[in-house]
Amino acid sequence: MADGSKLTETFHVGPYPAISPLRPELSQAGKTVVITGGSMGIGYAIAQAFVLAGAAKIIILARRADAVAKAVASLTKEAQAQGSKTLIIGHPCDVGSAASVAELWGQLAGEGTIVDVLILNAAAVAPQKSILDIGTARIWEDYNVNVRGQLDMTERFYKQTGKGDNRPLYLVHVSTLCIHDWTLGATYPGYGMTKNAGALALQTVAQDVLPADMQVVNYHPGAIFTESAERNGFTRESLNWHDAALPGNFAVWAATPDAAFLHGRFVWANWDVEQLKTGDVRKRIDEDPLYLKVGVKGL
Repeated sequence: MADGSKLTETFHVGPYPAISPLRPELSQAGKTVVITGGSMGIGYAIAQAFVLAGAAKIIILARRADAVAKAVASLTKEAQAQGSKTLIIGHPCDVGSAASVAELWGQLAGEGTIVDVLILNAAAVAPQKSILDIGTARIWEDYNVNVRGQLDMTERFYKQTGKGDNRPLYLVHVSTLCIHDWTLGATYPGYGMTKNAGALALQTVAQDVLPADMQVVNYHPGAIFTESAERNGFTRESLNWHDAALPGNFAVWAATPDAAFLHGRFVWANWDVEQLKTGDVRKRIDEDPLYLKVGVKGL
C-alpha cells in the first residue's frame, strides 16, 4: 500500500469530517439509492452511510433472498434507532444475470421509482490460482459479473424513463487496488484483470457523459475485513484492517457535486479528499485528462 499512500500527504484508515454523511453539503435527502452487493461487508457499510446522509429510499440488492431480508431488517432497525425516516427495501438480484437485472429495472419502472444514485459494489472473485489453472470458463464468469453486469446496470440506470433532463445521476463503482497493484493482482489474477476491465468500461462511459448528467467515480475502498475476504483466506490478524465506515462515507461524498472533478477517474478512499481537491494533485487532474485512469504504465 506504500505507493497508494503517497498521492496525498494524509492517508486515512477510518472516517473523517470532510466525508461525513452528516455534513449538510453531502445530504442525500429525497434521493433513491440502489446498492448492489448491499447485504453485507462494504455494501452494507455504504447503506449505513446513506442512512446517515438522509436518503429517502435505499434499495439493497444481493443474490440471496435470505441475505437481502436479513440486511433490510438490520438496517431498518438501525435507522429507526437513529430517528431516520429512510425507507429500506430489498430485491434479490444477480447482476451477472441479464434476466435478473432486466426484471429489477422493469419492476422499478413499473412502480415509478427513479434511482438517483447507483452504487456498483457486487463483484465476483475467482480462486487464488493461475489463469490457466482457473480456466477460461471460470474467468469468463468473472467477466460476466465484473464487466458485462456493471455495464448492464449502468446502461439501465442512465436510460431510466421518466427521470427528466435536469435530474443528475451519480454512479459510484467500488473497484480495487488490484487493477494497478500488479503484485497483489497476480495473487488473484482473475479478479484484478476483470476489475481492471470493469473500471475501464465505466471510465469509457464517463468520457461521453457529462458529470452533470451522470457523474462516474471508481474507487478502491481500502483494506476492509469482509465476509468475502474471509472466504478468500484472510483472517482478522492478516492485516491492519481499515474501518468499513471509510468506504461507506466516501461513497456518499462521491455521490455529490463535490466529487465532480473526479468524473471518470480512479481513486483510493484512503486519500484525503481536501488534498485531492487542491494543490499539485488537483492541478494534474485538471491538466492531464489521463491522470488516475486505466492505461499502460510507462507509456
